[in-house]
Formats: sequence, C-alpha cells, structure tokens
Amino acid sequence: MREAFEVFFIHIFDLPFAMQILCATVSTVLLLGVRKQTKIRRIVIDIVWLYAVFFALHTFFNVVGWFLPRRLAFTSDLVYFLGIILYTVTASRHKWISRLAMASVVFSLNTLMASLGTVFGNAIEMHFDGFDISITKIIAYLIVVACSVVFFKYPLFKFETNLFDCILNVVCNVLSALLFVIYEYVRRSSHEWMTIGFQISGFMTVVIIFLFAINIVTYFMTYKLCGQRERALDLSLQAQKEQGLKELLKLNESKLAELREVRHDVKNQYAYMQMLLENDKFDELKAYFDEVLGTLAKPLFKSVDSGNALIDSVLNLGLTKASEAGVALDLRVSVPPVLPFSKSTLLSLFANVIDNAVEAVVRDGMENATVEVTLGMQGDYMLFCVSNPTRLEDSESIDDLVTSKSDKTVHGLGSKIIKKTVKKCNGYCRRFVKDGKFVSECLLDTLYKEKSGGGRIFNEKTS
Repeated sequence: MREAFEVFFIHIFDLPFAMQILCATVSTVLLLGVRKQTKIRRIVIDIVWLYAVFFALHTFFNVVGWFLPRRLAFTSDLVYFLGIILYTVTASRHKWISRLAMASVVFSLNTLMASLGTVFGNAIEMHFDGFDISITKIIAYLIVVACSVVFFKYPLFKFETNLFDCILNVVCNVLSALLFVIYEYVRRSSHEWMTIGFQISGFMTVVIIFLFAINIVTYFMTYKLCGQRERALDLSLQAQKEQGLKELLKLNESKLAELREVRHDVKNQYAYMQMLLENDKFDELKAYFDEVLGTLAKPLFKSVDSGNALIDSVLNLGLTKASEAGVALDLRVSVPPVLPFSKSTLLSLFANVIDNAVEAVVRDGMENATVEVTLGMQGDYMLFCVSNPTRLEDSESIDDLVTSKSDKTVHGLGSKIIKKTVKKCNGYCRRFVKDGKFVSECLLDTLYKEKSGGGRIFNEKTS
C-alpha cells in the first residue's frame, strides 16, 4: 500500500501537476463562472468540485493507461478538455455564445502554458545540467492565473457577443491548442522523437509564445469590436430617446394649437349666439345650438386616457405616428397611475415595437390592417404586447430579423434596443408568429427602479 501511494504521488500526481490542476481550476471558474454578484461561498464550492473533477479524470486516465500497450500521451489535455466542457455545460452563468468563446480561451490558455512550461524547461536543461524543470512548469501555471485575471477584467460576456465573435475566438484558440496536443503526441511516440523534441525545445518555446500572442490579440480585438458595437447601440438608443422626446413635444404643441383654434371658434360662436339672442331669433338659435352640439360630440383628436400620464403621452405618440402612416391602432390599456419606468425607457421600448409593427404592415401592403396593442399587469410585471398581421408562417420563436432597409449600419438596431431596454428593466421579451399574426411580448419588472446615475435597484417584494 505504501509503495502504491509513493508511485501515485511521484509518477501520477506530483506537486507540479497538483499546482497545474489548481491553476486550471481557478482560471476556469474565474472566466466561466464568476460574475460581479457571485458570492465567495459559491466560488469556493465551484473551485473545490471542479478540482475534484480534474483529479478524478486525471487519475482515471492514468489508471487506464497502465493497461494499454502505449500510455496516452495527451492525458492532461484530455483532462482539461473534458473538465472545462463539463463546467461550461453545468455551472457557467453566462450566455451560450459567451460560454463557448470563454471556454476555448481557458482550454487554449491552459494547454499552451502547460506546453510552454515543459519546452522552456527542456531548453534550459540543454544549457544547465541539473535544472529542475518543475520550476518553469509552476511559473507557467501561475501565468495562467495572471492571464485569467486580466481576461476577467475585460470579459466578452460584458457585451452582446454574436456568432462571428464566438467562432473567431474558438477557431484561433482551439487550433493553437490542438497543434500542441498533436506535437506532444508525436514527441512521445518514440525515443527518437523525444530526442528531436528536446533538441528543438527552444524553437517550440518561440512558437508557443507567438501563438499565445495571436490568441491574446484576437481576444482583445473581439473585445474592442464588441465594445464599439455596444457604444454604437447606446448612441442610437440615446438619439432615439431624444427624437422621441422631440416628437412628444411636437405632438403636445400640435394639440395645444388645436385647442387654441377651438377656443377661438368658441368665442366666435358665443358672439353669434349672443347676437341671435338679442334679436329674438330663437328658432335660428335653436338650430345653431343643434349644429354646435353635433360638432362638439365628435372628439377633437384621438388620444389615450388610462389614468397614467406617462403611459398616455408615450402611447399617444405611437397613435399619432400610426395614424400618419394610415394604420389603425387598437389600444387596450389597464395600468396603475404610477410605474417605476422613466419616459425615455418607455419611449425606447414602445416606439421601437409599435414602429416595427406599423412598418411591417405598410411594407407588406396590408390594407385596413389593425395593429393591436395590449398593456396590462401580470403580478409584479407589466405586460406589453403588440401584434400585427403578417404573411410569415407560424413559429414559436423568432430571432433577430434582417432589416429590409438599404442602410444596414443605421437601421436594424430596433431589436437590439428592445432587448437592451428590457434587460435593463430586469424583464423578458419574445417574438413569435401565430394564426397569421406577428406577436411581440415584453414583460418589465415593476419592482425595478431607475437611479439617476444610470444604474438600477430593486424594491423588496411585499406580501
């Protein structure tokens, strides 16, 4: 039993490899599992169980290797791959595209640094007899943790990562890692290749550093591109908010002008009625009264009156714009008089969803079409649902649609703005087609409150 323990802790699970697995565990949890609100207790639990997974996988492959004609030459790489994939699938708290991109970064980082520690140590051994290669290995593992901290400060999951960003990072990182997995397999395949690998260890050190530099540049280029897209979206959102506020002001001025005209007409009508009364022309006065009453029975302008002034002003803008486009808007509104959302937030959401529906009806040339807008409460959430006739086939879920407008750089941001606004309010949004209608549903958390600094807080739920 004692000899078995000595063999295990000397040839299978020595101190450098224990450090290697610890650093791989920390880097994986840091880049795939930690968010700003993640508690320390949760981080520690993840590190412990992932370390146990790495340990179990490493032990399993080494035990199996003793019964094979040739031991596996890429045991550690396979351990990294399986452990990282398992953690990515079961414990990561990020979106799937961000998970895949960051998982490839973690795998490449650990694989390249493990190879660097070995080949660089071999290069030093060629010039200094008796050098302990475990020193370079441990240094390489500590570099893994240091790089992970840097990547954590600039994470891809901070932004909306698209499929291209994911593929770019996955291809660069996985190919560079596989190159050295193959290299290690070939190097250990025979004594002759072991000798050659030892002799070219200096060259391979330069190659690893070069590939590692390429991966870092690719990562930060992707980070910068994602940041630029996010800033472009914010600028577009801000411009849309300002435009919406201008349109609201213009609408209010228009209604005020109409009221002034009515006031002027009323003064003239009173003067005319007074003249009829003074001349005892009662029959003409009665006829004129009937005419005036018939005119006043008609509404001066279409408007929403839900009891919530903020909701009314935003929906009235949508009602006016739809009317100008020749599209009928069927509004069903039942909301409390006070909601925690700002006018700019509601403008961003309502304007984009309603505008998209109206534009779709006009684009498809549907005459006498009606866009239905429902606004009501579902528990602690406000439901905002817009549906319009469509020629699309039924679908339970629809991803982002490609804009039909000629300028792709300016247009087509509506869906992203909607998602960003809903996410900001701790909400949920989905789009689907059912029974010939394109439906956009959004739920906004009414326990959400905007802060003046742009952040957000949440009220505690009360019974």
